[in-house]
Amino acid sequence: MQMTFVPALSREFRPYKPDPAPLLHICSTWDIPPTEVIMVGDSLKDDIVCGKRAGAFTCLLDETGRYGPHDSLAEDVKPDFMVSSLPEVLSVLEEHFDLAPVSVAESRI
Repeated sequence: MQMTFVPALSREFRPYKPDPAPLLHICSTWDIPPTEVIMVGDSLKDDIVCGKRAGAFTCLLDETGRYGPHDSLAEDVKPDFMVSSLPEVLSVLEEHFDLAPVSVAESRI
């Protein structure tokens, strides 16, 4: 199964992370508030700060353990969730969010 993410933004999109503009642009394109998305990334200073500034949930993918325990992180960069692998992201989503599809008509109510 091939998945395409639209829009896919690169560093040519300005301003770029940690500014929230890229994430807010994607939310605007999808017509969904940032409070209903999760920013998953491997950088506290870029990805997590971007997500927090946009008002989204945040999940740090720390495959190498370089950031240490979740509790040791400063509040301004502390993600809502911290995982060590991509499959764990799905577990976080299933455990903490309602993943049931919503029709376009329902989402406008």
